[in-house]
Amino acid sequence: MDLDYWSGTVYTTNRRVWEHDEEFKERLRRDRCMAIDMETATIFIAGFANSIPTGALLLVSDQPMVPEGVKTSASDAKVTLGFAETHVKVGVMSLRDIINEGRSVKHLRFE
Repeated sequence: MDLDYWSGTVYTTNRRVWEHDEEFKERLRRDRCMAIDMETATIFIAGFANSIPTGALLLVSDQPMVPEGVKTSASDAKVTLGFAETHVKVGVMSLRDIINEGRSVKHLRFE
């Protein structure tokens, strides 16, 4: 499978209704965040607390920073039907490459 795909910064938070905070949205723009995730923070916290290596493969299904990008039932269904299967295959292939070539995932640290 030969695919092109994008990667980018995902801001993970438990913050609700952030869409109405212009100062917060400006920070997201400054940090060049491509997406916001509100679910996987729990997985990362549990993994960290239990010393379990944890990662996530995220499929961005909306762009709430622009009015036309707000998720609807129809847009969510379109993304799921059009991309979810391929997205999971890319994730599995990536993990196989890492395992088969003896590589490990690099973890970035910002100090």
